[in-house]
Amino acid sequence: MAGMSGSAPRERQHLSGATVSLISIAYSELRRDIHMLLDSRWNESIRRRAGELSSALVMVCLRQRLDGLLPLFRSVSNLARLSQSSARPLLPSLREKFESLMTDIEAALPRRPDRAGG
Repeated sequence: MAGMSGSAPRERQHLSGATVSLISIAYSELRRDIHMLLDSRWNESIRRRAGELSSALVMVCLRQRLDGLLPLFRSVSNLARLSQSSARPLLPSLREKFESLMTDIEAALPRRPDRAGG
């Protein structure tokens, strides 16, 4: 059977409107957490929440085959895991990097289909 080998790329599944909405909500929460994290000078509880949320979004990207978003959320997740002592001297650079990542994520987020065009 053609295309059944383990090495063949898997096609991305169609995302339901509910899935797209949940990804958008989770991203909105993550964006808020990142802003709070930077404003708090890397508060530990906010850092943990941002790390957990970004890791959850990485898992969604893996399961839904969102290849354009996966490296972006992985980068956010890895940066959010920095310790306070490592992050504080880098806050201006981290702010710039997070802003860049968030802009790229927004551009790559799946959109709900326009129902009015039916």
